[in-house]
Amino acid sequence: MSGLFGALGTSTRGMNVNQYGLQTSGHNIANTNTDGYSRQRVNIQTERPYYIAGVGSIGMGAKSGGVDRIVDSFIRGQTRTAYSKYTFYEQKADILGQVEGFFNEPSKNGILNQLSVMHDSWSKVASNPELPTAKTSVIENTNTFTDMLHQMSTQLKQLGNEVNDNLEKNVFDFNEKIKQLQTLNGQIFAIASDGETPNDLLDTRDGILKELSGLVNISTEFDSYGRVASLKMGGEDGFVVLSQNKRTEVKMDTLTLERKGNTGEIVISEGVMGGQLASKEEIDASLNELNQFAEEVAVKINDVYSQAKPTDKFSFFELGTEDFAATITVAKDLREHPENLVTGYEKIEDGETQKPAPGDGTLAQAVSDVFNQKNGDTGTFADHYNSIVTKNGISKQQADNTANAQLTLLNQLEYKDQSVSGVNINEEVSDVIRFSQAFQANAKVIQTISEMLDTLINRTGV
Repeated sequence: MSGLFGALGTSTRGMNVNQYGLQTSGHNIANTNTDGYSRQRVNIQTERPYYIAGVGSIGMGAKSGGVDRIVDSFIRGQTRTAYSKYTFYEQKADILGQVEGFFNEPSKNGILNQLSVMHDSWSKVASNPELPTAKTSVIENTNTFTDMLHQMSTQLKQLGNEVNDNLEKNVFDFNEKIKQLQTLNGQIFAIASDGETPNDLLDTRDGILKELSGLVNISTEFDSYGRVASLKMGGEDGFVVLSQNKRTEVKMDTLTLERKGNTGEIVISEGVMGGQLASKEEIDASLNELNQFAEEVAVKINDVYSQAKPTDKFSFFELGTEDFAATITVAKDLREHPENLVTGYEKIEDGETQKPAPGDGTLAQAVSDVFNQKNGDTGTFADHYNSIVTKNGISKQQADNTANAQLTLLNQLEYKDQSVSGVNINEEVSDVIRFSQAFQANAKVIQTISEMLDTLINRTGV
């Protein structure tokens, strides 16, 4: 349509388009501090022109081609991957840091120092075997040593249980977020199938996906409507937990760090849940090595101490059948009667058992020497325990270093994402002014056309 009525329609469309732009800028400004919000822009397009024979194409103004969500999907995907790696190492470093606190080395209150105290007490009783306080010192220092092992074993077990509890909670959270995503898929489809763009719902979708990537490494595929068509737990080769037609509940006992050949396994290597699985393995390994250490100390000292009475084998330590760090104790008789500590060797002469001579500290010295003896690959007692502490320390340091590197990368990606999708107040205020002026200009055109129509209708005629 041409003429004044055509011009009136052009201006009306212009007012509408700039009104949409003004409303969208206001929406952006209102959500400046909304976490996960992506700025939006009205896609203004030229209206199809009107063709007049002999004149040509007459412009018909502008129209809205929809409201676009300004997002770089590639950067969003990279951000999720970096976030998953960061949370893995951050969680692992946090848990191993607690283990490091249990070991408390180097410290005057640590196992290594207590081993040195035990060694010194045996050396002193070897020099003064008849001194009751020297024997008492051996028993009391050893009791302190065994108590420290008991406490450390308990702490490691409790931490392992806490990690399991938190992992179970995170599995529940993961399943709940998958439910939310499934519901969101339906909402996105309902709007997108009507030809509209569900921008705010897509922001919610991306927020849930980032939360999921913080829990575990995921791989996602989207359909033309913006729905999550496929979500795999464990990366590109992982287990499909959500598709357009199905949602699968994840069970805690199916999660593993390495495939072991069992059916139904879900191999995960990133995220908080991956960090918890990896930390639990290291806690179990530390507890196992602590048990081996306790067993080694008990067996080596018992081997020497039991030689004191060739006709009556007895032990300095009592040890359970398993869980040695939790069960190792000084023999009950010695705990109750430290004076019964044997410091020298009995001898058999002419069929008669001869008690150790007064002042004989040879047995005590032999036990003292055990502390400095190297035992195969483990070295001395101190070397063996120090190896346990060092392994945990190295793993903790590696996790810290990798977490810091991933955090730097994550910050860079999030900065890039914000530079693309974040709201710039100065830019939005500029747009408000621009759309406002354009709206007023179109209103002025309508006012002018109204005056022209009034002149044409009411002031012309016969």
